[in-house]
Amino acid sequence: MKRNGFGSLWLIWALVLLAGCASSLPDKNFPTSYAIKPDRGSEISRYVRAHQPPDSEALSGFTLVQTGTDALAARLAMIDRAEHSLELQYYIYRGDVTGGLIAERLLSAADRGVRVRLLLDDIGSGLRDFDVAALNHHPNIQVRLFNPLTLRGRISRYFSKLGEFGRINYRMHNKLMIVDSQMFITGGRNIGDEYFSLSVMDFQDIDILGMGRITRDVASSFDDYWNANESVPVDHMIGRSDERAERRLRAQLKAHRARHAGGDYLQAVDESPFTRALHDDRIVWHWGEAVWLSDPPTKADPGHITNQEPILARKLVRHVRGSQQEVLLMSAYFIPGSRGEVFLIDMVEHGVDVRVLTNSLASTDVLAVHSGYASYRKPLLQGGVRLWELRKQAGEQEHTSAFLGESLASLHAKAFVFDRSKLFVGSVNLDPRSIMLNTEAGVLVQQPELAAELVRLFNHWTSADFSYELSLDEHQQLRWQAGDEVWHSEPHAGRLRRSAAWFLGWLPIEGQL
Repeated sequence: MKRNGFGSLWLIWALVLLAGCASSLPDKNFPTSYAIKPDRGSEISRYVRAHQPPDSEALSGFTLVQTGTDALAARLAMIDRAEHSLELQYYIYRGDVTGGLIAERLLSAADRGVRVRLLLDDIGSGLRDFDVAALNHHPNIQVRLFNPLTLRGRISRYFSKLGEFGRINYRMHNKLMIVDSQMFITGGRNIGDEYFSLSVMDFQDIDILGMGRITRDVASSFDDYWNANESVPVDHMIGRSDERAERRLRAQLKAHRARHAGGDYLQAVDESPFTRALHDDRIVWHWGEAVWLSDPPTKADPGHITNQEPILARKLVRHVRGSQQEVLLMSAYFIPGSRGEVFLIDMVEHGVDVRVLTNSLASTDVLAVHSGYASYRKPLLQGGVRLWELRKQAGEQEHTSAFLGESLASLHAKAFVFDRSKLFVGSVNLDPRSIMLNTEAGVLVQQPELAAELVRLFNHWTSADFSYELSLDEHQQLRWQAGDEVWHSEPHAGRLRRSAAWFLGWLPIEGQL
């Protein structure tokens, strides 16, 4: 028994050493490719020209997408209308209902000659290597993995995570889809049921759909990531697939669609407000100046000068600092750090109304993040910053899933409004991981009417039906209020959840959150 135990320890140690030795990625001589130039005769190109105001070639058009069914309808419509190219860049892609629906549509697009480039974060993606390789087998589909594990086995991948931690701790958190180099959608949503109102956990999120001039910069950003050293073709990591595997995947996806065809959820997607507005040509586009903001892919390279450089965050800080009256911040994960705390309080002292919406202990999906945020609440409130936390029963009647029964709300949005004239929608949370460790991206738009829509959503989400407003009582202790109800401890969070958050708050892990 002792000899077997000793041998097991040596095996584990050998695997860890192997993972450490395998921490370098394959040779970087991968073929490059770039966005296909827009075809003025394509359906989407004609649509853009038809909706672009006169003399506005320097401007870009945008519309916000809020609900889960609208968000899925928008993505499916983009894929179905693609004629030349589709680019997808996602941190998480799950092999669930919505992931399967999108994968089948991507195969159909590829079948009709559309070039599909799919860039997935290797740690975040929930797809099996078999499925990824089978998709990549299609001659019109190319799949790359960002900063991938070098050991791919069911067991060995865990040792790879341990041995390669210094490299794989840097992740690609971007979320983006581009169609025909003419239109794109970005925001907080990954690909998975919980992001599209088809899960017990119903993420409250925001996407922005854009078209026009800004799209060339968005496409260029995707190319930078696609051709980066960190983006590895799947056949260099997994091995080549074959026609048999592709046929098997197609059969699985066809059966998957058949199981859900005619169901309430897909019917809701087909009849969603976005689908109806698209069909009736009633989508309201807001045109204005816009800038695509993105970290470089080299932020994830431990050996590069830009590693851990908060490039995107610094650009956003300039817009916060330039605000004169009001800053609204919606962030699923909010850990300002000592410098952020001082910065926000200084903004208040200079007459700016700073309001923040984040998750409560009951609604967060990452307890460790809440434990990192909790200690900043009192000093922020004392400094005049206003705080709201989303209720897990947020808008209970509105967000009870018609498809699954009761659902729990959790904020997943990453959106900011500056002086009700500019807004940012993207992938970045206000926490150390987003700022220092992940790559992030999003779009900054100068457009008062669009900003007003986001203000209305902020006010909606911070109403008593959706959130608790935090304040300090006469003893400088926290209290939570929603309408006439007041709590003096974390509302609707059980003792075990509170204890776990308290314990995590003692761990020195804030920089990883």
